[in-house]
Amino acid sequence: MVTEFPTEMNPPSEAAFDVLIVFSALRALVGILSWVSPSASWKAFGVGAIGADARPPLVTRLFGVRELALAAGLRSPEPALRKAVLRTGLVVDGADIVASLIALRKGAPKWIWLTFVAGASTFIGLGIGGLAKEEPTSAT
Repeated sequence: MVTEFPTEMNPPSEAAFDVLIVFSALRALVGILSWVSPSASWKAFGVGAIGADARPPLVTRLFGVRELALAAGLRSPEPALRKAVLRTGLVVDGADIVASLIALRKGAPKWIWLTFVAGASTFIGLGIGGLAKEEPTSAT
């Protein structure tokens, strides 16, 4: 009796690294942390202590909701919506870099480059990668 074994076990349908899943997860992580614990997000981003003033947590939570909305859009089943969210994210992340440069000119610490500029630049790279992935679906 001859037993046949499948030649392919679990053939991959896509690359192991799915840029949209990773990007969405990173944005969601930033958003959740910023919403749930503004003081923890300030520490994670190297901003320091948030203090007792109620305004910084408010602005941090507004930032967090923005990240969560972008993360949700990246998980949409609609290719056109994902592309729109990716393009919006490029604008948002580019504006974050400009805001960081303005802060540096006004005396913010140089480590801003490491946390905000590097983070936004990484998100821009992921956004460009996501758009490149979406291009084939828009041609069909």
